[in-house]
Amino acid sequence: MKKLKSLMVFLLMGMSSVLWAQTSVTGMVVDDQGLPIPGATVVVKGTSNGTVTDFDGNFSISLENGDILSFSYLGYTSVEVAYTGQPNLSISLMEDAAQLDEVVVIGYGGVKSKDLTGAVKVIGTEDFNKGISNSPGQLLQGKIAGVNVTTGSGEPGSAIDINIRGVNSISGSSNPLFVVDGVPLDGGSSSSDGLEGIGGTSRPKSPLNFINPQDIESITILKDASATAIYGTRASNGVVLITTKKGKIGKTKVTFSTSSGFSTVERNIDLLSASEYREQTARLAPIVGREASSYIDLANAETDWQDEIYRTAQINNYNLGFSGGAGTTTYNVSLGYLDQEGVVKTTGHESFTGRINIGTSLLEDRLKLRANVTVADLTDESQALGSVIIGALRANPTAAVFGGDGEVTTRAGATDNPVSFFDLYRDRAESKKVLANFSTTYTIIEGLDYKLNLGYENSDTDRIFRLFNNSEDGGDITQDQVVLDSREDTNLLVENFLTYKKSYDTWNFDVLAGHSYQTFTNTGLRIERFDFSTTEIDPIYNLGVASQDNTTVSSGNSERKLQSFFGRANANFLDKYLITASFRADASSVFGDNNKYGYFPAVGLGWKINEEAFLKDAEVFSNLKLRLGWGQTGNQAIPVGSSQPSVGTSFNDSFTFDGTSVVNGVNTSRTANPDLKWEVTEQYNVGVDWGILNGKINGSLDYFNKTTTDLFLEVSAPVPALTNSIFINSDAEITNKGFEFALNINAIKTDNFSLDFSGNISFMDNTIEGLETDVFVGGITGPGTSGETSSIFTNGESAGAFFLRRFDGFDAEGLEILSDDPEVVGDALPSTIYGFNINAAYKNFDLALGFNGVGDIDIFNNTARAYSSAASLSQNGNNIFRDYLDVNEGPLIAPVSSSRYIEDGSFFRLNNATLGWNIENKTFLDTLRIYITGQNLFVLTDYTGYDPEINTGGGNVYGVDFGGYPRPTTFLLGLDLSF
Repeated sequence: MKKLKSLMVFLLMGMSSVLWAQTSVTGMVVDDQGLPIPGATVVVKGTSNGTVTDFDGNFSISLENGDILSFSYLGYTSVEVAYTGQPNLSISLMEDAAQLDEVVVIGYGGVKSKDLTGAVKVIGTEDFNKGISNSPGQLLQGKIAGVNVTTGSGEPGSAIDINIRGVNSISGSSNPLFVVDGVPLDGGSSSSDGLEGIGGTSRPKSPLNFINPQDIESITILKDASATAIYGTRASNGVVLITTKKGKIGKTKVTFSTSSGFSTVERNIDLLSASEYREQTARLAPIVGREASSYIDLANAETDWQDEIYRTAQINNYNLGFSGGAGTTTYNVSLGYLDQEGVVKTTGHESFTGRINIGTSLLEDRLKLRANVTVADLTDESQALGSVIIGALRANPTAAVFGGDGEVTTRAGATDNPVSFFDLYRDRAESKKVLANFSTTYTIIEGLDYKLNLGYENSDTDRIFRLFNNSEDGGDITQDQVVLDSREDTNLLVENFLTYKKSYDTWNFDVLAGHSYQTFTNTGLRIERFDFSTTEIDPIYNLGVASQDNTTVSSGNSERKLQSFFGRANANFLDKYLITASFRADASSVFGDNNKYGYFPAVGLGWKINEEAFLKDAEVFSNLKLRLGWGQTGNQAIPVGSSQPSVGTSFNDSFTFDGTSVVNGVNTSRTANPDLKWEVTEQYNVGVDWGILNGKINGSLDYFNKTTTDLFLEVSAPVPALTNSIFINSDAEITNKGFEFALNINAIKTDNFSLDFSGNISFMDNTIEGLETDVFVGGITGPGTSGETSSIFTNGESAGAFFLRRFDGFDAEGLEILSDDPEVVGDALPSTIYGFNINAAYKNFDLALGFNGVGDIDIFNNTARAYSSAASLSQNGNNIFRDYLDVNEGPLIAPVSSSRYIEDGSFFRLNNATLGWNIENKTFLDTLRIYITGQNLFVLTDYTGYDPEINTGGGNVYGVDFGGYPRPTTFLLGLDLSF
């Protein structure tokens, strides 16, 4: 709490307080149905005198005769009323159901929703998924057509994968570009490599964990190239624009929210019980020539090892905010604290966040200044998840957790006791992050604005890994090990651009031209020490007692620079015909001398058909717009220095020093390629936005086709090169094409009851063509494997398809019948993604339900392959999955990686459910709400693992499960209030 208090004091410094006198004029703001509108803004025009309506739509304000009152609320048409002395005011706002005049942030500016020509979707706070979110991506799951948000791990703080319209690369990244308040982020995950030889580690952490979801006003997804090309070389995977909350003119508004709850693993993997284990070992022992008693632990216990490593994890979340403004200055200040235990013991995530956003205008509004600073202090506790989770699945159920002395035992049959790792292993990361944005906008002449945008991002992370030797007690860990890992990442941005807006008769123009310069610097230091003479003092704090013969120290530094020139022009003729054209030229230090610059044009067309005379009089459509888009974008997400030679040391090039010491020589391991350039994605989009019944029913339909060429590949260097490899742009291409459909229905709205539905579904096809040589990825880990891979990039198939021997059952002796050679046996990418949401309200109660799912997707269950066969039990004494007792499998030969372990990964999930009660009160509170939320309440799937939304492969490997961290079910009780 000391950190939280210090952060509060720091952020509250300089915050202006605005006090209003008690009012003598009261009133109510309602909608066109007569229902109260809470949170509507009421401001005396031209002054800082203002307030907001309470839960019942009521307000009070001090006025003078002749004051002009302005009433506004998001999604409604603003109203201005002259005060003429009446003691009570009743104001009705008309709903703009389609919200066509809402300004949408599209990068370096904004445009009204009705004038968009690209495939763009905005999600606001009212539509976000409820509950605990470690990353903004979780707010979007199931909300947007064509956007697949996956939580590949249930570990708190783990990375959230956002995929927009498919996978576009083999060696590069397929993650979108994230832009927060105008600052493009570095985008790299916080590493979580852990210690070598521990049998699996935690997932990388999300680079967006420093953003408190409570601070987010809206998230905009740019999907097609006509919308994303303004970001050029980093936009081929789409763009995610995050806008945080700002203050409004009026008295200080204080908000407070808190939620507490717990998470559990509701779905354990079905293993043999201790009694079933005894029965099966008795059956198998004679076949393999062993005594049945040799399998049974001397403790002869009844242990469910999954129950021993999992727990009911506690969650506590607190948020405090202040916002308001006076004169021409507004502010929004927030503080947040989250303490989230993981369901695997000793894992968890803790965060302190703070943000201050101040804006003001000077010189009669010609000069606008804004400062936005976010700070965060994050702590992540992880575990050797492979040893813990996999260990719990294979551990002997007749072994005991504790010995006769009350201490945790070292062994659990053929494996180390998974519970022992909670003491043996420690993995802690502490990160301090800052994101700052300072902008100045000056109106040179009417319509012509100059803007200077400065951005600064810094992340300083210290990680501590520690592992104790347990071999003296019969364990598998043969030496103590400590790793200290320190990393600092810095991102600096300077942007200058001009915007010009002008209207000529029936034409409206909006022109943008600018320059951007951005640098990314990464530095790191790693120290590894082994074999400590004493562990009475934690070796983390006693490195000097480590063996002097075995120490590794490494450090590194890298820098990337990006210089860009960009422009965009929007034109609107007769408010019916729209055109948007953009261009960006990027120069990146990542690429070779011959291809520093890449050029990315785009154009979008729009036609408001409902404004034509032949439809306007019919009054059927409140909106009917045809959109056409084309553009090119790039991808530069490859390692720094990929175009340059790589120098390393090698024993093969060693020489002797002083005739005795052998010194490794220096060699060039990678050949330079001065012609290396961006991957280029060309995309076409055809879309229709529509609305009927004054927008009560509205939706969109899009068809997209995008092809990525010049794919990055690291291949063997051509003869006679003396290096191992070279990065090239191959002739292969990846095509993603499909349909997206979204529908919104405002079904019922009465004085006491409202009901609305929203849904989306996407159908996508991903295909690779033109590869000269197949690319194999996804090394298979676990027993019984050696140098095998699970996945392939090959012509005519989707990216990362599973490439294994086909399984055709068992022969008479219980041996697997397999194809002679591997073949494509499954797709790791879904062809169908969908989500739908239901929102209902009755009087003061509200209910929100969010569902999502995927179809036509496969998973390689490597966990089942490794620890589910009769051979795993008969030969190694491992526990196994109960389902595999039903197959006619012999106990002598371990199964190989094959289509036997390819499972249907389709699922339908109730992702989120919230029931709230808005309490009416006559106290000083404006709002008071109590709610209960459930997350991941149920999932319908045929997958036999913990959860079908899993991926432990990482990188360009999809749909692999080997000891993945279970996604928990969470229940929360929360409170929101404001005054």
